[in-house]
Amino acid sequence: MSTTTSTLAAFTLACSLLTPALAQNHADHASHGSAAPAAAAAPESSPMATTAADAVMTAGEITRVDKRGSKLTIRHEDIKNLNMPAMTMVFGLKDATQLAQFNPGDRVRFHVQDDGGSLTITRIERAQ
Repeated sequence: MSTTTSTLAAFTLACSLLTPALAQNHADHASHGSAAPAAAAAPESSPMATTAADAVMTAGEITRVDKRGSKLTIRHEDIKNLNMPAMTMVFGLKDATQLAQFNPGDRVRFHVQDDGGSLTITRIERAQ
């Protein structure tokens, strides 16, 4: 029993000596770990990330203007934000008042979003 008691006492002494060092190292690691996820999460929730996503513009050429339907037919490059290949498609305009600014043959840059299966141009400008 004295061997068990002395072994237990030695173990307790060793643990008491190591505990502050381990706690310190763990605290350093914990502060490092908690800072990393916050930094990683910041871009997703930051206004800059939203702006960058909205800024995805696609080049195209207007082939038809449908004033009655408030739609543009555009031969476009790949639409990266929708993973869509280049083709010619008809798009609605979020702001139909912009329709009067464009004619067939105009080269444009535009941003389109999928609103529940309906592709809508949310931003359009003449290509420079």
